[in-house]
Amino acid sequence: MTLLADLVQTLINGILQAGVYAAAAVGLSLIFGVSGILNAAHGELVMLGAFATYWLVSAAGVDPFLTLPISFALLFALGYLLQYFILNRTLGSPLLLSLLVTFGISLILVNTALRLWSADYRLVRIAYFERSLILGPFIIPLSRLVACAVGVGMVVGLTGLLQRTHLGRMIRATAQDWEMARLLGVSHRMIYAVTFGLGAGISGVAGSLIAFYAPVEPYMGLTYTLFAFSVVVLGGLGYIPGVVWGGLALGIAQALTETYLESGLSLLVAFFLLYLILRFMPAGIMGKGRLE
Repeated sequence: MTLLADLVQTLINGILQAGVYAAAAVGLSLIFGVSGILNAAHGELVMLGAFATYWLVSAAGVDPFLTLPISFALLFALGYLLQYFILNRTLGSPLLLSLLVTFGISLILVNTALRLWSADYRLVRIAYFERSLILGPFIIPLSRLVACAVGVGMVVGLTGLLQRTHLGRMIRATAQDWEMARLLGVSHRMIYAVTFGLGAGISGVAGSLIAFYAPVEPYMGLTYTLFAFSVVVLGGLGYIPGVVWGGLALGIAQALTETYLESGLSLLVAFFLLYLILRFMPAGIMGKGRLE
């Protein structure tokens, strides 16, 4: 019974982590699916969202939940400006060019964060998140449960926005054929900027959720760039709902590795899953992703 309880607890931990991975990856999937830009600065947007929550809670005394819309607004504005004034100039160019440009942006953001806040690790202390739900032999940290629920909620909300709103129809039309959308009066440059802003804003909220339970520091972005890329490929490039399945696959695999092997192998597991998917299921777990 103890072995079974340990396995169930491990699966619970993996599922809780999966929700955060899905939230951290959905912005990357959205941006690539619409504009074809593979954003190497994605993890740094997550990092900035985490710092936004840390400083709002620690310095301004803002309630952690209230930092989520603030983080979204700040990162949406940054993402919109980056796309409109810089990345729009790479449209129609090879994928490598946008990758190099966003890599340069990531270096600027990391070094700016280091200048402003140093490389120290910081923790957000939230009294009501230091509790856990006890369900028999199972422990569910409240901070991770809330982060998972909000993360999955953002994926569902973004899917609804794309499917059921006028803005979503313009985004989908631009992703399918920007020249035809332009003939119908849709500014593809504006739509690309809004899309990047949405992706950046959601990534910022994901960073805020991570700050609820994990340390915040300037170099954290690289790890979440790798995890987000793995989740997007697992779920299918450009297929928004697929990030939930990709997050589940990665979260559960890492939880099993940390429980039965060692925590230091989590990155190795991510790359191993990435290899398996690219080798045998290049369109993702659901078979609906873009093949590049």
